Amino acid sequence: MPDEGESVLAGLANVAAMTFLAARAVPGGFVVALAAGVPLARAAGLNGARAGYATAGASLVETLAVMGPARMGIPVPHAASAPALGSLESRGAALITMALAGAGIRFGYYIVTSAFYIVVLVGLDAYTGTYAAIRETLAFLPPGKGAAMAVTAAFLGLWSLGAGLIQAWVIRRGLRRWSNAEPGLGERPAAAPDRGARVDPRAATAAGLVAIVVALASTEPLPLALVALWLAVAWLIAGAGARSLFGGLALAAPLALATLAFGLTGGLGSELAVRRAVRVALLVLTAVWLRSAAGADGLRAVSLGAVRRLRRLPTLALAASVLGASAGIGSYGDSARRLGRRMRSARKRPGPLLGAALAWIASEAARLPRPAEVESRSTGWSRAATALVVSAGGMAVLAVGALAVSVAA
Repeated sequence: MPDEGESVLAGLANVAAMTFLAARAVPGGFVVALAAGVPLARAAGLNGARAGYATAGASLVETLAVMGPARMGIPVPHAASAPALGSLESRGAALITMALAGAGIRFGYYIVTSAFYIVVLVGLDAYTGTYAAIRETLAFLPPGKGAAMAVTAAFLGLWSLGAGLIQAWVIRRGLRRWSNAEPGLGERPAAAPDRGARVDPRAATAAGLVAIVVALASTEPLPLALVALWLAVAWLIAGAGARSLFGGLALAAPLALATLAFGLTGGLGSELAVRRAVRVALLVLTAVWLRSAAGADGLRAVSLGAVRRLRRLPTLALAASVLGASAGIGSYGDSARRLGRRMRSARKRPGPLLGAALAWIASEAARLPRPAEVESRSTGWSRAATALVVSAGGMAVLAVGALAVSVAA
């Protein structure tokens, strides 16, 4: 694909990422998040499904870089299904066909993520025990562990079908309202300010992944305590700050409380239920720390490096080119304020709110960056802070290893 074509796809990826981010900051955020798939669908409609998925991958990297890995639950299913719907719309597919395709993709995503939460984090026995407790009130539900999984799958299927139908309608409406002209290459908006990284992003990513693996490996008190101690030390070294901590706690609390409720209701006992809840909280807080420690530019650079190593896969090779053509999201704060003004002036109904969001997306697409203006930004980091974080993580791993050896002996 020509460089200018990659730049247009990069711009569409940025518009989608800005929409995902703005959805968290304006009224009617659910409607705005649905509209975020329209730029990705347009990329697929104009250049094929492969280009659409490459654009979706770049948009998720941009979103992750600014928002962090702990908040990606909403953007991923939208980005995973939108390119397929855009490709089908360009071929004149019926709305029900688009809805079923989107529902199938969403169902696969929900099954995988739900299975991870149930089997790894909550525990299968706790989940099925909670289902058995619910059956005492809702006696019409079928008994057994298999029935618990089947009912869960059925619920996820219905949810996916409803979400797929709504998304298909939104994408069809958005694409048909969008101008048939190619997006223009206008003035590049000012780059969003980034606090920068005190820790080498590569070291921060590696240390964060090690902490996550250790937390996932066991619910024993010592490994969890070591991860918590490492996280506290790493938080201070990286200067993540109280604001990130409170934000992380706000994200972790619902998942931790839900996990605790499953454990207590499912008969795991209070001690194991609390340990599982603490582990969930540590996983979320580690993801939040990673965003603060590595910085937006750092996470973007690490992600770009990882994607470029997979260039043998054509879609990922194109995704690397699209991400490389992007200089990162522009001033998404200004963009969100422009969206907020549109949303406030619209009638407080789903249709007008959606129309305002779609009009804003088309307007933001006119601000795509020129290829000549794209440049990478580097951030400085402290070698001492990096060494401290890595050393603390290494000591935690050694302690866990020593514990495992002593238990095995």
